[in-house]
Amino acid sequence: MRRRLILAICTAALAATIVASPAGAATFQGTLTIAPPVVQADGTVVVNASGTTASQCAPQEYCGYFPLVTTVPAAQSCQAEITGSSWVGTDVYDDTRGRVPQSFAPTWKEWPSLYAGPKRACLYISAGSSETFVAEATYEVPGDPGSPPPTSPPPGDGSDIVRAPIPRSVGKRNPFPYRLSTANVPSGVDATRFEQLTRIAARRWGLRAVGTTPRAPRAGDGRDTVGFARDVPRAALGVTRIRSVRYYRRDGRGRQRFVFERVLERDLALAYGVPWHAGPGIPPRDRVDLQTVIVHELGHYAGNDHVRNCTNSPMWVGLRAGEWWWSRADWFQVGCRNAPSTPAVATAAAVRDAAAARAATRARSAAPGPPRPLLVQRSVRRVVLG
Repeated sequence: MRRRLILAICTAALAATIVASPAGAATFQGTLTIAPPVVQADGTVVVNASGTTASQCAPQEYCGYFPLVTTVPAAQSCQAEITGSSWVGTDVYDDTRGRVPQSFAPTWKEWPSLYAGPKRACLYISAGSSETFVAEATYEVPGDPGSPPPTSPPPGDGSDIVRAPIPRSVGKRNPFPYRLSTANVPSGVDATRFEQLTRIAARRWGLRAVGTTPRAPRAGDGRDTVGFARDVPRAALGVTRIRSVRYYRRDGRGRQRFVFERVLERDLALAYGVPWHAGPGIPPRDRVDLQTVIVHELGHYAGNDHVRNCTNSPMWVGLRAGEWWWSRADWFQVGCRNAPSTPAVATAAAVRDAAAARAATRARSAAPGPPRPLLVQRSVRRVVLG
C-alpha cells in the first residue's frame, strides 16, 4: 500500500536542450527525458529514460562519439565522474560526419535505502578523452532512506573461482611477470577477494606473480603492475597498456625488415568507479563481473587481442552488467544462442542447488544497452638499426 502511494506521487522532469562546443571541430547537442520511476517488489527503483544526441563535425574530420549518463543528488551540479552512476552508450562508435542524430534509452536502478529524494541525471558526450555536458533532467527516488542497504555476498575463500588453465584454442599463455597493486581497491570490493581473483586468473594465463606494490598502475613508470586506477578512459571497464620498442634493419634494397620487439612495460588498470560484482555467484543485472574483466585484461597482458562477441572466449570487445565468462562451459552474453549459461540454465557454481537455481533463473537478465568497452592500448617506438 505504501509503495503504491509512493509510486503515485513520483514525478519526472524534462530538461531543455543544451548546446556545447568542446575544444576541437565538433559541436554536440542532446536531450534527456525521464519517465516516472517504477518501484520493484524488492524495494529498488527502476529509472527509464530516453535521450537523443547529435553532432556537427567539420568536413573530413573523424567524429566518433558516444553518450554517457551520470547521476548526482539534485542539490549538486552535474559532473562527468562515473563513480556511483549509470552509463549508457550507442550501439556503434564510428565515423558520424555531419549532423547525425542518435537515440538511446538508458535504464538504471536506484536503492532508496542508500539515497531517497530528488536526483539529477546528466547527459554527456564522450569523444576521445574529453566529455561535453549537453543536457540534464531531474527525477525523484521514492522510498525510506532508513531501510537497510542491500548486501553483497560474502567474499568466500576463493574455492568457487575457476582455476583451469585457459585453453590454447582460446589464447596464448605467457610467463610474463606482474606486481599486484594494493592501491585504490574500491570500498565495494573485498581486497582479499580481489587478490584471489587476480592471482588465480593470472595463473590461468601462465603469468608469473613477483610480489605486491602500494603503487597504482601508471604508464611510463617502468613497473609491470596490475590493479585499480583512477585514470582509466571514460566508460571503459579496464585497460591494458603495453609499451615497447620495435627494431628494424634495412635490407639490400633499402627496405626496413622487422628484427625483434622488446617490451618495456606492461600495466593493467581496472576502473575505480564501476558497480563491481566480485562474487561468489553470478553477477546481478546491474553489476559488472570483476572476475570476467580481470580474465579479459590479463589476456591482453599475456599478448592476446579482441574477438567478436558471442565467441566462446573472454576476449570480447565489451561487457554488459549481468554478463560473464568464467570458462568455455560457463559463460553468458546477451543475444548469444551458443552461450551455455543462459538465463534458463544458470550454471554458475554458486547456484547449483535447485532452489537457488530457480531463484537465479527468475531474476536472470542482463542490463540493456551496449556493452562497456574493455581496452588494450599499445605504444610502440620504432628504431632502425644501422
